[in-house]
Amino acid sequence: MTDKSINVSHVVVHILHKEQHESPLIELSPTETSVTKSSKRLISDIRSKYSSRASKGYGSFVGDVDNYPMESMINDYINNTLDFYKTTCRMMDHLLSRAVDEPLSTGGYVLFSHVNTDENEYILVAIVNSRTGSAINASFDIEDSVYLDISNLKVAGRIDLTSLNNGSDRYISFLKGQSNISNYFKKFLGCNDVMIAKRETEKLSDALKSFADEMKLSKEDRDRFFEKSHEHLKDLNQKQLPINLESFANAVWPDAPEKLIHKLSDENLEISDGFIPDAATIKGLVSFKGKTSHWEIKFDRAGLLDDSIVFNEKRNELILRNIPESLRLELIKEVKSD
Repeated sequence: MTDKSINVSHVVVHILHKEQHESPLIELSPTETSVTKSSKRLISDIRSKYSSRASKGYGSFVGDVDNYPMESMINDYINNTLDFYKTTCRMMDHLLSRAVDEPLSTGGYVLFSHVNTDENEYILVAIVNSRTGSAINASFDIEDSVYLDISNLKVAGRIDLTSLNNGSDRYISFLKGQSNISNYFKKFLGCNDVMIAKRETEKLSDALKSFADEMKLSKEDRDRFFEKSHEHLKDLNQKQLPINLESFANAVWPDAPEKLIHKLSDENLEISDGFIPDAATIKGLVSFKGKTSHWEIKFDRAGLLDDSIVFNEKRNELILRNIPESLRLELIKEVKSD
């Protein structure tokens, strides 16, 4: 079913002929493709598949138009210097040069589309392969049917023109699969996806807390979820390994990982895949801290579980139990002196 919330302005499909370790060749479409019900449905399906993937990178143009000319191409298109079809032809020449540099890259149908939604306007680029399936014809005979297979979408990216125009620091996104493949496509898009680990970890932490709220987890389940998440992220930090969001979801929410993947893939969150979790930030999943002008406190979630720390919501009070003996004696002495 076609997503009625999107409007497709332009569609162009070219072909990149490329096998691994072989020289690439491009085959350009002679004209722009008609925007039909079928093309809208295909783009809507690609958009849904793309949005559902958690493994994405986010960034902006590198700023080096000589080596990364996509920025110039987009500006020329926005300023009406070139129409959409000629712009995609320029992009294909650039894609060809990037494919030459990556021996493991493969080709397919390269679909370019200009899409408008209720909120954003963007250019979507996806490389899609064809497969042969079976169909029943009007005579009820079974025959071969060639179709575009988006179920295994690996190479796709998006340039958000609205966010670019609004001065956002992130307006490009792309799928991150095999690093060598995603890197070549990232270079094609001219995307600088430099990630600040602390910032990305904060967004992930906020998403996990939001997910726990949405799932209406019990106190015990919530604690277990955060503890498991913390242990997984702590292990990645200690080993200095980048996170894979889909693998993370499978590890910490194994009974229904697709629910957590759906949360982490929310493009409004823009959580980049592949960052090394920040050690200090992930402690927020299992600890609490706060301060006023007279005191400062930090404690682990475990303190709430064993009742050594009690929070009285109605009275807005924290009760600390089993305080260290040295602190107890010091307080007794202070109170007596008063």
